[in-house]
Amino acid sequence: MKQIVKQLIDLQRIDSKFDALQLQKGDLPFMIDEAETDLEHKVSTKKELEDNIQKGEADRRMFQMEIEAGNEKLKKYEEQLYKVQTNKEYDAISLEIDTKKMEIKELENKILQSLEDEEELKKNIEELESDIKKLEEQLTDYRKELAEIVQHTEAEEARLKKERQDILTEIDRRYQSQYDRIRKAKSGLAVVPIKKNSCGGCYSAVPPQKIVEIREMNRLYTCEYCGRILIWLDDNS
Repeated sequence: MKQIVKQLIDLQRIDSKFDALQLQKGDLPFMIDEAETDLEHKVSTKKELEDNIQKGEADRRMFQMEIEAGNEKLKKYEEQLYKVQTNKEYDAISLEIDTKKMEIKELENKILQSLEDEEELKKNIEELESDIKKLEEQLTDYRKELAEIVQHTEAEEARLKKERQDILTEIDRRYQSQYDRIRKAKSGLAVVPIKKNSCGGCYSAVPPQKIVEIREMNRLYTCEYCGRILIWLDDNS
């Protein structure tokens, strides 16, 4: 059991050092993820707007073709108007002419509306392009800054990872699972020393008899308040 306690102490020491190295990166990893998500969203939105412009152009071509076809029919109706022989025929063709003129007018309005919509879309695209450029520049700066930090810490991180893996190959999986569970629940601090007769994690008092048993390292003891694994270090005071 003493060997297991020592392994857990070493594991906590390594993880605490590793956490400290991660802290040097600050919020950069989060800021990069956030900027990448924002950039992806804006690029996707820009693509949608560009697709809408293409659709508007296709619609206007179709409307124009319908207008040309409508004008052809209108021309024929007007020619027929001069050939009618009864008022009934005249009224029927006049109705067709009026209907066709309304259809053409409606198509022309659709074209005008489509052009107005396109102008608005283009303005939105320009704004997005400006935002995208700023985000790309920001990401470049963030990544450069993070790369510089990683360059200074990667050797130490690699050494700690190897040291940690060496311990994990020897430690009992049950105790590793217990350690990982506590570490996750307690912000990375699973193993704490007793300090001034108190838990080094939550500072709750530890009974004297329990301290004696912890010092013997014959089994694992946890704080009854915070659940962290309690240990005794020779330099405790």
